[in-house]
Amino acid sequence: MNQEENVQQNVSTKSKEYKEECRQLLERIVALQLKVFKAPDLYVKEVLNVVELYKQQFELVKQNPGQSNGKFSIIAQFLSKVAVYYKTDMKFYIEDLMELINHFQNTLNQGLRKRIIFCLLRLRGKNLIEPYRMIVFLMKLFNCQDKDLRRIIFRFIIKDIKQFNKKHRNETLNKQIQNFIIDLIKKSQENIAKRAIQIMIELYRKNIWKDNKCVNIIAQGCFNQNYKIKLLACYFLIETTETHVEVESSEDEADKYIQKKGKNKCVKPTKAREHRVEREKKMADKKQRKKLQRLSSSGGFFALDQIYSPQDFAERLFDNLKKHDSERFSVKLAMMHLISRLIHRHKLLLIPFYTYIQKHLYPNSKDVAKLFAYLAESIHDQIPKEDLQPTIRHLIDQFVNDRCQELTLTMGLRGIYEILQKHPKILDKENITYLIHYIKYKNRNVSQAARSILNHFKDTNPQLLDKRLRGSKWKSTEELDGEFDDNFIQQITVGIDGADLLQQEEEEKLNKKFDIPIYCDRILTDDDFKRIRALKRKKEAEIEQNKLQDKQKNQYIEQEEEDEDEEDFEDDDENDQDDISDISGDSAELDDNENENEEWEDESIEDEDIDEDIDDDDIKPDSKITKEQNKKRRQSLSDLEEDSVQEFYSDESQVSDENPHGYVREEDIMRYRKTKSEQKHEKLEELKNGTKEKWYQGPNKKKSEFASTSNKEKQKNKPLQMMRAKKVEQKNKESRIKSKIKDLKNKLGHVRSGKQAQRLKKQKLK
Repeated sequence: MNQEENVQQNVSTKSKEYKEECRQLLERIVALQLKVFKAPDLYVKEVLNVVELYKQQFELVKQNPGQSNGKFSIIAQFLSKVAVYYKTDMKFYIEDLMELINHFQNTLNQGLRKRIIFCLLRLRGKNLIEPYRMIVFLMKLFNCQDKDLRRIIFRFIIKDIKQFNKKHRNETLNKQIQNFIIDLIKKSQENIAKRAIQIMIELYRKNIWKDNKCVNIIAQGCFNQNYKIKLLACYFLIETTETHVEVESSEDEADKYIQKKGKNKCVKPTKAREHRVEREKKMADKKQRKKLQRLSSSGGFFALDQIYSPQDFAERLFDNLKKHDSERFSVKLAMMHLISRLIHRHKLLLIPFYTYIQKHLYPNSKDVAKLFAYLAESIHDQIPKEDLQPTIRHLIDQFVNDRCQELTLTMGLRGIYEILQKHPKILDKENITYLIHYIKYKNRNVSQAARSILNHFKDTNPQLLDKRLRGSKWKSTEELDGEFDDNFIQQITVGIDGADLLQQEEEEKLNKKFDIPIYCDRILTDDDFKRIRALKRKKEAEIEQNKLQDKQKNQYIEQEEEDEDEEDFEDDDENDQDDISDISGDSAELDDNENENEEWEDESIEDEDIDEDIDDDDIKPDSKITKEQNKKRRQSLSDLEEDSVQEFYSDESQVSDENPHGYVREEDIMRYRKTKSEQKHEKLEELKNGTKEKWYQGPNKKKSEFASTSNKEKQKNKPLQMMRAKKVEQKNKESRIKSKIKDLKNKLGHVRSGKQAQRLKKQKLK
């Protein structure tokens, strides 16, 4: 025992002495560092002495890499800060540090390894290490077993690439790094390949690398053996098609920039403050221009549009999906989603894909709604009708039957409706009549889904429906002759519908005429298409107003003609009366009375006819209603100016703007509203199974090792201060209960205590 105590005392004394030596060394080096920053040429000898000490400590670290060495870390940090002034003498220092980490990557002490890497990052910040060499060195460290260090390296690589592409794109260096990443993904280990793809994705999202090469490098991850890398690549290509990178307006950015600095407070406005605000807005405008330049470099395309050969890529991906049947189901779903999005985006022909999905589509299978959505999204007009008929027969047999549940029926009908919007020629008369007879189904969700199919055929091809279901427009078969065939023929359009309106608007602004249409001169963006829709609606509103004005004019003309006819008729009657009055006075008086009565009746009949005509047209030109309607229409057209077209039609255009690319989602197919009886049945089942929803009771606390089942045993483990308040509350409750019991006994006349009896006797005697 004495020997062990002596060894421990010696170790403690050595550690104390070593700490004092490190503290003294740090004080000397900090003083030397300040002197070197002021005059580096005067202190060359002192720096060389520190270099010799560094070499001694470097050999000690090689011998014992697992131990911490405070002196080496202090000297290494000093040399990294001073190396700018002695570039020629410090080349060996950079190579030594890199070799040390390459040889002892996982055996080095954790704190010492982190300090060495910070020294190298500082040297790269001062441009003493080449960027390509540094990135290659750091990418190999992703296999290191230190999570914090990997996170630091990941952030530094992205920041470094962003910095040397800030002023102008260094394409030679970018190509070198991209080629190195391709080799890493193919040859290196899984951790390094995964981090390499994550770096590429982050650079794409920050608009630093948005080339075709970057996208195709990420897309090669879909063929990797590791399932995590597959999911990363698939989700990237899917998510980038759903949302574009939005750039905020200059005014919004300026307001945010001012809010950060606290300039929008209630302060007295002066000229100096106004000038400051203007400068800050100009700075925000410059930032916005840079963002727009980066976006314009990609051309506003999605990542899927930048793949070199989408048909070959889709075929390779489908072959990979068929080979690996033992793959996880989540990976299969991601790959199927990507293939369907590729087919929809590029209108590819990959017919065996539909038979593959058909194997998984059953009412009881897992994630049926997702598979239904992927199938509906992958269908388009250019696929032949004969190749898709077996899949639709399978859907009708499995999902639209009297034996199926109500949820599966709605899902099947809604899925077929989504397919019809993409490919309207796909159903025959027999299938249409079978699907439409579900309109009379007792459940509301099923009947609504069937009605949507009926409305689709009313608009596109009503000849396939019965005469009862065609609607008021197409009841007569004569109107259908020559316009519709047994199979719906889609109208072929040349150019872009509504682009002429946009061209006229731009010509009026610039006072020029374009020889070439707009869609040939430049690529139209989403904002241009929104503008075209608004201009179309404006034109339709103007046409309707002109029609209404023409109707009102015709009505005024008809009324004037009727009034003139009435006046001529009255003149003829007066002339007849004059001739009759000459014959006899008595008879004339009688005739006058009869004519007056007839005229009164004729006027009443004419008034009734006029009222009936007005009721048929629902228009009264002299009434207040028409004036109010005309005012509203004028206001609506006055609002349809250049700046307010989109605001006026914002409510109407919400449906089209939510899904402008025609993607099918799981929510569109799984729209099912439960009835009250179904909701009650679910609640009863939850109560039986004991799975009732609990209210929020704070975060879940982990049970301690001494926790027990009974409350008495739990109280033993709690401290006295926690139990004291509960005991006081219990005593107060007991005292209140006792006092209430006594009051009740006194009221009922029970036996009282001695003191109470004496008091009552005294009161009676008084």
